[in-house]
Amino acid sequence: MAVIRINDLKVRTLIGAYSWERINKQELIINITIEYDASKAGRSDKLKDALNYESVAAQAIKTAERSRYALLEKLTTKLLAGIMSDSRVEAAYVRVDKTHAIPQARCVSFELSAER
Repeated sequence: MAVIRINDLKVRTLIGAYSWERINKQELIINITIEYDASKAGRSDKLKDALNYESVAAQAIKTAERSRYALLEKLTTKLLAGIMSDSRVEAAYVRVDKTHAIPQARCVSFELSAER
């Protein structure tokens, strides 16, 4: 099984349960790990046989930037569902970091994983 990691994908979006969070975009950092069978791509050296990580990142950015969710749990669930919708994905892990959520902490994170 092969592993693709997308590290520290930065987006700005509206997210949060408090009124001030509903009008001020905040930075989120998304980390994604995907397991899939890359043997065909390894033999062919063709993008069509690989899981296109650029497309995965673009979809994650789009989902996050359009988010109007109150909770990290909801956004992370949506991100993971989008990744798992590709039948080639055997397992995936998503962590979303909300920077500046607590002044004394670098971030608050929520993580989810799924496998077939």
